[in-house]
Amino acid sequence: MTLAAPAQRVWEAALGRLQVQVPRPTYDTWLRGTEGQSLAENILIVSAPSPFVAEWLQRRMHGLMRDAVTAVTGRHTNVSLSVATEAGPEVPLAVAPVPSASPRTPREVSPAPMMLNARYTLDSFVVGKSNRLAFAAASAVAESPGRSYNPLFLHGAVGLGKTHLLHAIGHQALAAGHRVRYVTCEQFTNEFTAAIRERRTAEFQARYRSLDVLLVDDIQFLCGKDGTQEAFFHTFNTLHGADRQVVVAADRPGAALGPLDERLRSRLEWGLVADLQRPDFETRVAILERHSALAPVPVPAEVISYLAEAESSCIRQLEGLFNRVTALAHFSGTPVTVEFARETNPPSERRQPDPADPSTTITKVATYFGVAAATLAGPRRDRAVSQARQVAMFLLRQQGLRAERIGTLLGGRDRTTVAYALDRIQQRMLNDDAFRATLDELSQPLSS
Repeated sequence: MTLAAPAQRVWEAALGRLQVQVPRPTYDTWLRGTEGQSLAENILIVSAPSPFVAEWLQRRMHGLMRDAVTAVTGRHTNVSLSVATEAGPEVPLAVAPVPSASPRTPREVSPAPMMLNARYTLDSFVVGKSNRLAFAAASAVAESPGRSYNPLFLHGAVGLGKTHLLHAIGHQALAAGHRVRYVTCEQFTNEFTAAIRERRTAEFQARYRSLDVLLVDDIQFLCGKDGTQEAFFHTFNTLHGADRQVVVAADRPGAALGPLDERLRSRLEWGLVADLQRPDFETRVAILERHSALAPVPVPAEVISYLAEAESSCIRQLEGLFNRVTALAHFSGTPVTVEFARETNPPSERRQPDPADPSTTITKVATYFGVAAATLAGPRRDRAVSQARQVAMFLLRQQGLRAERIGTLLGGRDRTTVAYALDRIQQRMLNDDAFRATLDELSQPLSS
């Protein structure tokens, strides 16, 4: 019985994983046309159509292929590239040695990195005034990981494109042959917890500290997890010290990350901090125009303008509204018009003025503390007004406003005053549960 059939099945399954991890041009150029030839002794031999392709894959994608095959087989399996000569026999390339450790059971296989979304690339990211710095920084990092803007800290409210940029960096770094891992903070925490439970912390450390590019999403969820913070702190130090790239994303600035270890927070802000703000009207139109090219029905320009005005805060919600309108039109056979979009998205369901607008935040805080909104921008410095003003500064900073802008909104105060207020609020949050509950109560409606 030939081994080619099971080898090809394993390789086809591995290709399915690789197809969503690397950009389509990379897959089409280098992986399409490869075949699984034989599988024995924990080595899968893969045939490439030419020596050039085989050498490129061996040099640039061997680690990715090995991880994909290992995930499919459930045991550590190496990959050897081979090329068919004109006479027929295959000429194998050198293969990296297989570790001498005994084969692992499926439960013991290292968790595979989260798949990169094939749609999230730098080319598909719509750039506007609200995200230009973040996009430029992500492009520079993807081009030369570890050489500039290390670490890169992206922050912004939910649905503004942070995850898109993380995946885009991952795609380009993978295509260049770098060892890349994208994880959410939750996955990192779960892996660390499992490593402690199963006494595999050395393996956990080796897995992360051998990377060229580490991408961590939702870093704010490290707050309150002291053990995981310590693990990430040492991983960060190892990678940064070796000029390996670290990129993290959070839904708030570093100053608003609450009880995050001060050493870690200072390191996250060591390189470049770039915020993604809420998109302006022109950017929202550009986003919808790009989506309209793939829509199942034609979408006129006036409908795009109407939808861009109807949803003003979250890109994710904007895209959801667009998909809802076009899907209903497609299924009902109805042309997409402004009237149809209005019926699909009645005024009662349309987003009201942005709850995270600075003036809305200041008014909400002033009302809660029983003072006039204008008073927070005035000269009064009694205890009640000062506390309300500091809370307003904290919430505005949490929304991504810069210190200079916050000071301007609250009576032209300088950034030193704002920094002092933020520090006072953070210190009180650590020691006053009731005050922390007050902040949660005030901030929750602002981000809902």
